[in-house]
Amino acid sequence: MRALTPFFLCIVAFGQPPKSPCDFDGFDINAKLAEVKTATTGYYQSLAMKLKPGDTVVVNRVEGDWTCGYLISRRGAAQGWVRSNDISPVDVDPNPPLTAWIGSWVQGENRVEIQVAKGKLDLRGEAYWHGIGDNVHTGEFSAEALPAGNKLHAEDDVCKIDLALIGKYILTNDNNMCGGANVRFWGVWKYAWK
Repeated sequence: MRALTPFFLCIVAFGQPPKSPCDFDGFDINAKLAEVKTATTGYYQSLAMKLKPGDTVVVNRVEGDWTCGYLISRRGAAQGWVRSNDISPVDVDPNPPLTAWIGSWVQGENRVEIQVAKGKLDLRGEAYWHGIGDNVHTGEFSAEALPAGNKLHAEDDVCKIDLALIGKYILTNDNNMCGGANVRFWGVWKYAWK
């Protein structure tokens, strides 16, 4: 019995996320994306978040057997630790054709529509932030731009947005000047349809 104790302690230690905080400080279009490949749990401090296959992780860093990132499930999103073996990286085409960008990209009720017009990408987006009661802030943009590889920079007056096409996702960041208070065109947008 005594000989088994160290082995049992090793299993318990392996199953625990790192004690260091998993801090996520905004979105970077150069970040890597991963998808959950098997049902698992994400952890942030004492909170747990159930993740299903196909849920998305914006990878921040790896520590031992764990990945710190922004975890996006069908029920919400939060920063946290997830077992690295339970996720797999999303393949990136460094030079996708213009047609790969075409479609409707969604993030909840927010949308970005992309079409090809006169050899450029025509982008139109709308986003919302819901406060207390009927308090709703909106934002929108319209721009034409050409990508450089899988990256794209778009501007509509003071609104500036950077995008990266990663498989069936677009990762975005903005300058926080694309609409009302708390409205952001940032995060992960999933391909909906052409």
